[in-house]
Amino acid sequence: MFAILLTVSMFSQGFTMVSYGKSFITAFTEDLGYFYPNTSSSLRVTALLDGTSVNIFYNGNSTPTQTIPNLMKGQTVTVVFPKSAEVYQLDYSNKSIRITSNKYIVVHSVSSANFTISEVSAQTNIVQPDENLGMNYLIPSLNYTTFLTTFGISQSTTYNSFRLIIINAEDTENSITIVKNISAQIQLVNFTIPSYQLIQLQADDSMMMVNSSDKIAVLLTHPCLDKTDCTCGMIVNQILPVRFQGQNFVVPYVRDINKRKLLMTSNDNADLLSQDNTPLTLSSSGYLSLPDLNTRYVTASSNVSLKLIIPGLFIELIPENQFAACYMMPFYSNNRWAVVIAKTASKDQVRLSTDLSITQPWSEISNTQYSQAEIALPSPMSIIWHPSSKIVVYVVEKINNIIFGGPAIPIKENPDPSGCKVPVEFVVGDQPLKWTESLAYCTNRQREFACPTNEDVQIEFAKQVNTTNVEGWIGLRRSLMTTAWYWQTNTISASSSVNYVYWANGQPQDKKFELCASLSLNHTDDFKWKSAKCCEKKLPVCYEKRKILPPLTMSSIVYIP
Repeated sequence: MFAILLTVSMFSQGFTMVSYGKSFITAFTEDLGYFYPNTSSSLRVTALLDGTSVNIFYNGNSTPTQTIPNLMKGQTVTVVFPKSAEVYQLDYSNKSIRITSNKYIVVHSVSSANFTISEVSAQTNIVQPDENLGMNYLIPSLNYTTFLTTFGISQSTTYNSFRLIIINAEDTENSITIVKNISAQIQLVNFTIPSYQLIQLQADDSMMMVNSSDKIAVLLTHPCLDKTDCTCGMIVNQILPVRFQGQNFVVPYVRDINKRKLLMTSNDNADLLSQDNTPLTLSSSGYLSLPDLNTRYVTASSNVSLKLIIPGLFIELIPENQFAACYMMPFYSNNRWAVVIAKTASKDQVRLSTDLSITQPWSEISNTQYSQAEIALPSPMSIIWHPSSKIVVYVVEKINNIIFGGPAIPIKENPDPSGCKVPVEFVVGDQPLKWTESLAYCTNRQREFACPTNEDVQIEFAKQVNTTNVEGWIGLRRSLMTTAWYWQTNTISASSSVNYVYWANGQPQDKKFELCASLSLNHTDDFKWKSAKCCEKKLPVCYEKRKILPPLTMSSIVYIP
């Protein structure tokens, strides 16, 4: 039996949405921008830990269509799909794409027409891991005619509606309910989606909400969105579950854009936006006109989602409660930059890659604690992080007159002075050992004895671990002389104090010889601790210390037939 690898995040607490995981599901939407037939659809998969193996499942296959073995930390592989991967029918389809891995990865999607020609259609988006998916989604009110009128655009294509792709992220039949408001009457549309399949629907301003019995991914798309220059381009926006909404947003300034609006999606039509305590007037469809191009701070009366709408581009805005400390930025063209928003008091601490300070000028955002900088990036794969404060980063690219991009990929929530660190990898041994033997097992593998020294570590451990009904040793002991509990590993001294405990009911036992502690590895027992005799045999639980993410590298291209 092989050791069980369990990758656990120690920095994914609260509402922040880190975008790494071990299971993803997505789809490529139809691209008719400029009516080019030879479009390109691909995924970039980046490993966060050494020894990562990735499986790609395509066209409803239950076995991997492609396996990518032994990726190293920071290594990126581009997976290219054929034109037939695009979802173009308004019906059920098995064209979902699943990505699984044995260790944490991030996945980024790009769809485009030929980048070398004068007119281009391009969209990129973060593929959210299954952990970030949900069962409740609010759908923005998007009547196509109203959309064009809002931006003063004359319709030139025959694609007069947006589309909604709903993907079943579970290996079971998923019950879906679409909530619609038609002539002030609520109507429910119910159907099911088979395992890992999807359905594409026309979307209009009657759609309010999508609910499901299990996790789903929801994509808002348009194959040929009209723009002001009598051209059109594809739109892709992965809608986030309602739990990722927020109240406070910094609306960034993006250069080379002269028309932009906000679109608010809310569960309550009475929700309001304000700036500097001054109410802002939204249209009946939820649009807010932005008369200038300044960066601004807006507040909603309750949790909402905001999209920065530009003809040809939807940018999902990250609420303040979801700012993170480290971002990965994949780019696809030579004309690229990052928009960084950081606290003014610590803006000079923003770092690029390993230790380079940001030297570009900063602009303070009026009546806020924030400043914004635009950073030109020399590498197509970069990292921006902050050692002591949370920030938000958007990536922007321009090819000829086409601008595309969106939020950067958040991979670490909490700041760390030493750098942008990868997730912690836990290893559960495959053979039961005594407590002292378990300590040696971890030490001999250059790992630490697991020590859930605070609630955050315990919670994140519990999120990922679920083995059989067994127990594992942790690095907690108590003194035979004083009966006081202390942490002891190969690096934590025996005097390390215990400020957090998670004992099961009736634990620890007041027995003279129960001097060690174990925890359940089964979620039905809530991963509670208990005291035990150190000579008992249980599975050793070790972890590898977090390491700084190295410079990212592009390694290879894999083609899916």
